[in-house]
Order: sequence, then structure tokens, then C-alpha cells
Amino acid sequence: MCELTVYIIEDGREEMVMEDVATIRPEGDKLVLTDLLGQQKIVAASFHELKLLEHKAYLRK
Repeated sequence: MCELTVYIIEDGREEMVMEDVATIRPEGDKLVLTDLLGQQKIVAASFHELKLLEHKAYLRK
């Protein structure tokens, strides 16, 4: 499967935000994360790095 686990990097720490993320969509200065079941989470962060082979996306506050 191609879903992502999304992490946020803040103060040098890595914290998981959401699992099974299917889409990440920018909305102003925030990102809207949507999982396979359609649940959404809005985070005030910017994109940092995508690791496709590890199925991980990193955001930065």
C-alpha cells in the first residue's frame, strides 16, 4: 500500500501526527491530512521531507 505515516519535527523532536494518510493538501498556511477512511486533521506546518521507501512524510512547525 502507498499510505504514509506523517511526522512533525519541532525543537529537534519527531512526533507522529497521523497514520494511513492518503492525501496531504495545502490550505493557506496549513496542511490538511486525510486518511483512508476520510478522517481529516489540519496542522499548522510546512512540508519538510518525503521518504517514499519508508512511507513517511515529515512536516516542520
